Amino acid sequence: MKKLLVVGAGGLGREVAQYIKDINNINPTYELLGFVDSDANKKGLLFDDVPVLGDFNELDHIFDSYEKIYGFCAVAKPTIKRRLINKMQEYNIESINVIHPNSYISPQVKIGKGVLISPYCVITTNITIGDYVHINPQCGIGHDSKIGDFSTLYWSVNISGNVTVKSEVEIGSKAFIKQGLIVEKNAVIGAGAVVIRSIEEGKTVVGVPAKEI
Repeated sequence: MKKLLVVGAGGLGREVAQYIKDINNINPTYELLGFVDSDANKKGLLFDDVPVLGDFNELDHIFDSYEKIYGFCAVAKPTIKRRLINKMQEYNIESINVIHPNSYISPQVKIGKGVLISPYCVITTNITIGDYVHINPQCGIGHDSKIGDFSTLYWSVNISGNVTVKSEVEIGSKAFIKQGLIVEKNAVIGAGAVVIRSIEEGKTVVGVPAKEI
C-alpha cells in the first residue's frame, strides 16, 4: 500500500479523503496516513477517522518511517495550490492523481500529475488536462479542449468543445463556456457565468452573458 498524505484539511481535503476510500474499496492502493495542515487549531483532530498531523515541518516521524511518501494537494485556489506543491516537492512527496471511479474519462484523454477528477464528471475525447488541475463533481468537458496547469473547475462546470483554458484559471460552479474560446491565464469566471467571448489574462468575468468586472 502506498503511504499517502492529503495536504489541506478543509472541505476539499475531507472530500478527497473519501474519494481515496472509494478507490480503495475497488482496488486497495493507498494507506491514508493523515492530513497536512498549517492550522495549529486543527492539529490532532480526526476527520472521518483521519488525523490532522500538523504542518510539513512537524512530520519528521513520517518521513523517517517510510522510504516513499505520496501526496495530494487538496487546496483549490491556484496560487495557494502552487505554493503547497512547491513545498511538497521540497519534502520529496510524490503527487498522485485522484480519479474517482464514478467519473467517465475517454481513453483519448491525456492527464498530467496531481490531478483531481471527482465523481460524475464526463471528460470526452482528445482532451488534455495539465498538472495539478482540480475538476470538482458533475463537470463536463467537451472534445479537443485543454485545461492548463493549476486550474480549478468548481462544481458542475460545462466546457464545450475546442476550448483552451490556460494556467491558474478558476471557473465557478455552474459556469458555461461556449465552444472554441480561449481563457487566458489567471482569469476568474464567476459562478453561473455564461462565457460567449474569449477572456484576457487576469480578468474576472461574471453574469449572463459574462462581462468583465
